[in-house]
Amino acid sequence: MTAEEQPTMEPVIWFEGTLIRDPQPHGGQDDWLLETLVDPDGDAPKITIRAHGAEHSANIRDNARKGSRLMVKGTAGDEGSGVDIEATSLAFDPSHDDPDGKQ
Repeated sequence: MTAEEQPTMEPVIWFEGTLIRDPQPHGGQDDWLLETLVDPDGDAPKITIRAHGAEHSANIRDNARKGSRLMVKGTAGDEGSGVDIEATSLAFDPSHDDPDGKQ
């Protein structure tokens, strides 16, 4: 197998954060942008997450609001797209958070 034939493994990103605004529709019916911060009280940069698909869409409609905690598994967004992470899995209010949102 030559180098061109070897599949490249894209790094997986795990990310926890807090939504800084309500999810925004993006493009099609099941396409969303989520803007988050790692530390909502700090000066960390904003992270933009794109979630696409009917399952993500239902989860976002039911659970995502400004201030919601979330855990994301995904891959890096395309350079220049404005998307930092392409979500493959989303969880809102992760179970390791207390009901008041504190860890």
